[in-house]
Amino acid sequence: PRNSFNQISSILDAGTVYSNSEETQEKLRTFKGGLLKMLPVFEEHGMKPLLPLKLDEPDEGCIRPSEDVYCFLAGDPRVNEQTVLAMIHTLFVRNHNHIAHQMAEVNPHWNDETVFQETRHINAAIVQHITYNEFLPMVLGKEVMQRHGLILGKNGYFDGYDPLTNPSVSTGFTSAAFRFGHSLLPSTIERWSKSHRYVGSQRLSEMLQQPYDLYKGGWADNYIMGLINQVAQALDNSMSQEVTNHLFQEPGKKWGLDLAALNIQRGREHGIPSYNVWRDWCGFPKIYRFEDLAGIMSNQTIHGYKKYYDSPDDIDLWSAGIAEKPLPGSMVGPTFACIIGKQFHNFRHGDRFWYENGGWPSSFTLEQLAEVRKMKLSRVLCDNSDDIDNIQVYAMVLPDHEINPRVPCKSGVLPKLDLSKWRDASYHASPGGFAPFK
Repeated sequence: PRNSFNQISSILDAGTVYSNSEETQEKLRTFKGGLLKMLPVFEEHGMKPLLPLKLDEPDEGCIRPSEDVYCFLAGDPRVNEQTVLAMIHTLFVRNHNHIAHQMAEVNPHWNDETVFQETRHINAAIVQHITYNEFLPMVLGKEVMQRHGLILGKNGYFDGYDPLTNPSVSTGFTSAAFRFGHSLLPSTIERWSKSHRYVGSQRLSEMLQQPYDLYKGGWADNYIMGLINQVAQALDNSMSQEVTNHLFQEPGKKWGLDLAALNIQRGREHGIPSYNVWRDWCGFPKIYRFEDLAGIMSNQTIHGYKKYYDSPDDIDLWSAGIAEKPLPGSMVGPTFACIIGKQFHNFRHGDRFWYENGGWPSSFTLEQLAEVRKMKLSRVLCDNSDDIDNIQVYAMVLPDHEINPRVPCKSGVLPKLDLSKWRDASYHASPGGFAPFK
């Protein structure tokens, strides 16, 4: 069988922040106080820094208007693919430094390496927790989460680690199923003010590989506010023309690439079996005649497939996956729910360093784990934005007075990480060590 190489690690290890290449990671670190490099553009205005500049091979993955303008450097080379992606990268690098500063205060005797690795461990755990606690329930719904063993524990350690489960990522997941989000993309990306008012918007195609809006003071926060207030598109078989006609369009040109065509072609080049094979793998009945698709997807889609494919066995996985009618309480249809559910099962059950695991040298104490479990994406946004002072409890869901109210960042509803639980007790208790930390 044909297979593709993947240059990034499969597991959820915050690789977007730290990279999984030692060489890249060294370029990202300051080697002082456990911190990552940043660009203090707005320091005199008391605003938070941006990602460092990508000075090596500056044109790679980046459309530069002139020689003196640079894109950003991060743990993942795709950071500059679009402005709000660069913003998310920025938030988690800021979050690393936010934690590292406090960590160095709690354990002043720790050296750079210890602060860096301990902070990285916490930041990766926060990414894992938010993914399973806030993101997956919306994509898959409760029933699918339960079926695949994805519901997080409220206390104690997770006992589901299985050394025989392979946590590496399947090609069907990376090349098709997890690209369901391409259907959710809006045509314009909105900016909102800290008082949750619409400020303006930009065409998505104008932001691809051109993340320069973040160099404008205050715009980073405007984009964060846009992300938590703008409505996503429906998950269905239609996509914005911004990515089907204008993907990575260069300035002055009329056309760019087509993301839908790329997804289908990628599936074929990576040797992914067809939709029918995946249906069979998931335990669903195979489709023998196009008419068998009735009820699974819209009549218009079935009619289109009849026109373009000789047989139901030829239908491409990505195309059919986003066309399936969503399961109740879920964003995706049965086939993508099966592939995504199984993959996230393997991430959790097959990762020895999974944040909920106990009994390993790398494990958190129960008190530390309880701190990680308190974390929400809204807390990360509060801590790492410039001037956001109130936000809905679940940042990925639109605000609602009853079920998802906006609350002040300073309220106890969004608890902060208590890093005193990481105090190195053995050192503080030893003769000649530090007095109890004030």
